[in-house]
Amino acid sequence: MKKLLLPLLLGACAPAIAFPAASGAWATSLPEECAVSSATSSQAHVTDSIISRGYDLRLAGEHAHQELRAGDITATGSGMNAAELHDLEDAASLVMVATLTGHHSDHCPNSYFLQVVAPVLDGVQSGKSYDLVWDNADMSTGTIHLSFRRAHLRLTGGRTPDAPAVMTLETQGVNINGSKNHLLEATMPQQASASASMPASDIVPLAAAIVGHPSESVAVPVELTSVKAVRDTMQISGNGKATLTGNTDASAGEGHVAVQHLDDIIATLRDSGQTKASAALVLAKLFGHRSATGTSWDVNWDAGVLTVNHIPLPIR
Repeated sequence: MKKLLLPLLLGACAPAIAFPAASGAWATSLPEECAVSSATSSQAHVTDSIISRGYDLRLAGEHAHQELRAGDITATGSGMNAAELHDLEDAASLVMVATLTGHHSDHCPNSYFLQVVAPVLDGVQSGKSYDLVWDNADMSTGTIHLSFRRAHLRLTGGRTPDAPAVMTLETQGVNINGSKNHLLEATMPQQASASASMPASDIVPLAAAIVGHPSESVAVPVELTSVKAVRDTMQISGNGKATLTGNTDASAGEGHVAVQHLDDIIATLRDSGQTKASAALVLAKLFGHRSATGTSWDVNWDAGVLTVNHIPLPIR
C-alpha cells in the first residue's frame, strides 16, 4: 500500500504531457518524449475545476504499452486556470501509471517537471487545496488490467508555509485481471483509504525522486496517520512514520499493522494455491499480538531489512 499511496500523493508534481489535439480536446507544449494524452471533451465543472471525458494517457517510447484510460477525470485547484488544471490531470495520471507499473518516461526533462509543480507547491504552502478524481478507470500493461470505479486524491496545505501538507486518498471498486500473479489477484484490496502528512517544502524533491530524477540527499519525513484496505471480510489497517528517499533500500519506516479476519486471508491464499504465502501468514499469526478485534504487529523497515515484532525477516 505504501508503494502506491505516497507516489499518488505527489501526482500533481510530475512532468506533464504533449499530444496532438483532437476535436474538443486540449493540446499543450509539453515534451512529447514524456507521454501522449487526449480527451474527447473538456469543460469547466465548477469554479477552479475542469472535467475531462474519455481521458487517455500512454507513456512514450519503450514503455508505450503502459496506458491509463478514464471515463472522467476531474481536477480542482484553488486559483488555477484551465491550462494549469489540464497539466494537473496529466501530471497526476502520469505518476499513477509510473507508480503502479514500475515504469516512467525516462526522458521527461527535469526543468519542465519543476515548472509544472510550481503553482501546486505555491498553493499548498499558502493553505490551498487540490483534488483529483478518476472515475471508471482502467490501467493496462500489456494483457494485465487494473481497474477501479473511483479514485479520489486530495492535497491540502496548512495555514502557514511551515505547516505540513495533508494528503487523503480513497479508491473504490478495485479489480485486476490478466495477471499471472495469483497472489496479487487473490489479495488485491477492493477498496482502500489513507491519510498522510509531510512538509510542504519537501513535495518537489520527493516527487522528483519518484518519477526518476532522484537526489541522493532527499530524505522526506512522512506520517501515515491512517491506512485501511478491505477485501470481502478481510480488513487491514495501520499507521506509522517513514523517511522516504529515491531508493527503497535507503528509506526507513516504522508503524503498527492490524488485520481483522486473518484466517479468511489464509484460507483465500490456500484456496488459490499460494501455499508459501499462506504458511508465512500462519507463522506470522503465531507471533502476532492477538485481541478481540484481530491480530496486530509492530513493523520496522530500515537499511533494506524488515523487522516484525522485533524479529528480522529474510525477505530477499
